Amino acid sequence: MKKYFSILALLFLITGCSKQVDEISPRHAIEQDDLTDGDIGKLRNGVYAQAEVGVFSFAFDFDKRASNFRGGPGFSLVDPVNMSPSESNILSMWRSAYNRIADINFLLETLDKSANTTANQTIRGEALYFRGLFYYLLVTRWGGVPVLTKRTFEIIPRATEAEVWKQVTDDLGAAELLLPVFSNKFYLSKQAAQALLARVYQALGDNARAITYADMVINSGKFSLAADAIGYASNFIAASDSKEIIFGFVNSNVNSRKLFYQSVNDVDGTWEFSPATSLFTALYANATNRTGDKRKTAVFSADNTRIIKFPNGKTGQQLVSTANADATPLIISRLPEMYLLKAEAVDAGASAETVLAPYFAARYTTPPAAGTIAALNSTDFQSLVLNERQREFYGEGYRWYEIKRTNRLDLLPSLAGRNYLLYYPIPQVEIDLAGYTQNPGY
Repeated sequence: MKKYFSILALLFLITGCSKQVDEISPRHAIEQDDLTDGDIGKLRNGVYAQAEVGVFSFAFDFDKRASNFRGGPGFSLVDPVNMSPSESNILSMWRSAYNRIADINFLLETLDKSANTTANQTIRGEALYFRGLFYYLLVTRWGGVPVLTKRTFEIIPRATEAEVWKQVTDDLGAAELLLPVFSNKFYLSKQAAQALLARVYQALGDNARAITYADMVINSGKFSLAADAIGYASNFIAASDSKEIIFGFVNSNVNSRKLFYQSVNDVDGTWEFSPATSLFTALYANATNRTGDKRKTAVFSADNTRIIKFPNGKTGQQLVSTANADATPLIISRLPEMYLLKAEAVDAGASAETVLAPYFAARYTTPPAAGTIAALNSTDFQSLVLNERQREFYGEGYRWYEIKRTNRLDLLPSLAGRNYLLYYPIPQVEIDLAGYTQNPGY
């Protein structure tokens, strides 16, 4: 596969939402009117490359906030749920998202000026998917944020949380209609948009639509669950041949290295995060109705300081070998999510047990006996699904928002009643520049 290259990094370098920040950048930009249809393919490659960079800036964030980790060798991690408006990583995530939204809007505006509207529909669909994805990353953290669908030098006020969610569903819904049927996990497809729509509608509490979109992916015939630990681990190696991945970034650009292992499984003596002690011991332990979790050996080893799910290329420090430890795919959607979110949307009972049967068969040497899942009440069933999601997506950036989305604050005792922390603080720099109101509690 050809490597992406970042033409948009040169074309448009917006670093924030405020007028004062935006005015720094246009002098560095190539005028849009000077671009031709021949440049659109380069812009498309640039959007893929920049979106990959932007998504990686959020890596491990929700796992850290949700206490999936403790400090790694040479690092400490104290009260990770706590946040401050002045924290550099809060500003970095905010600006990273808006940088990419600016790139995407530049591409969409260029497409609007093109005469080849039919030929460019797939590219438009890709751009809309990425914009929906970044607004999803923003709204799940900050709630109401500025919504920019065009480049502007004006200060855009914060939209309401509901308005941001509507922008997400509008963009992804439009993308679904324009994108082609799945053929390559490292390019966007109709199924990629459907998978993200299923997640979004789950977040919005629209169970009917969540089920509909999950079914579209499950029944597409394009994907299948890994049957063993090797197959599970193979999701996270370079040039993955996994049939579980619906969409992910290939992460093969040597000029923009995004190293997962550097944070959790490094080749030197220090790294940021190790598994939380309780999870290293118990996350993949046998449960009363299912035993022999196949994922354990793909995620943890005998070394309780390493998360080997993200391979570092060293023999004995990962389950499967990889051609290039630097190139761990940056996965956005995998098939197991569709089974788990559909089951959650169906709720407890025999139907949910039927939904989960293929998933349990793929993940356990001894899956639940018939009737054991159907017998659970709604609370116990929700606990089971959330536990499965933690097992399945450990380290993949889901946990904190799952706790927020389901209001299962009992699963995050470190929150300690500080419920205002369920919304991230607006970066103080953005408040100072643009006059945004701060989220309550900060």
